[in-house]
Amino acid sequence: MNCGDSVQAMVLAGGRSTRMGRDKSILTINGRALLAITIERLLLAGHSRIVILAADEQQKNSQKDAMDGISGNIEWLLDPIPHQGLIEALVSGVRRSNFDQTLPLQLSAVDSPWLDLSIYPALEKALHGDTEVAIPADHRLHPLHSLVRFPSVLEGVNPDDGPLRDQLKRLNSVIVPWPESELTNLNAPSDLER
Repeated sequence: MNCGDSVQAMVLAGGRSTRMGRDKSILTINGRALLAITIERLLLAGHSRIVILAADEQQKNSQKDAMDGISGNIEWLLDPIPHQGLIEALVSGVRRSNFDQTLPLQLSAVDSPWLDLSIYPALEKALHGDTEVAIPADHRLHPLHSLVRFPSVLEGVNPDDGPLRDQLKRLNSVIVPWPESELTNLNAPSDLER
């Protein structure tokens, strides 16, 4: 199943990567940057528009250099306050992106290189009726790969209301079981030994 023009995506790529010790978005695996792997996967799944959140101009330029010539309807937004926090960046990005409020929004973390693009139609299938968010999970929830019915749903999350996973779960949500081997993310140098 191809998402076609029905889904837009936001890639969260502006983190500090403190445990990794360097910017994960431009970290390479098999000669390819994690951001390039993520964007290519979203494009192959048919996402109509992709917004990348970067911390600052320097990070954005490094990310653009690491894209391996990948093109499409891709744009960068800079965090108003670099490294202020995940939820702050997410909410600010949604408010400033001019996403189509009638279409679902796919969130994507940049540090899950083994994720198969089949996750996107599975999440889209789960987002039916009055469900507001489909959250993939193995033994834990992975909110940064969630699909939300409307981008404006994310404007209600608040850094003072607890972790993002708990806030999304409190919405009218559905959990989509997914293999741990695909949802594993890279957080520390030891994770690269996989």
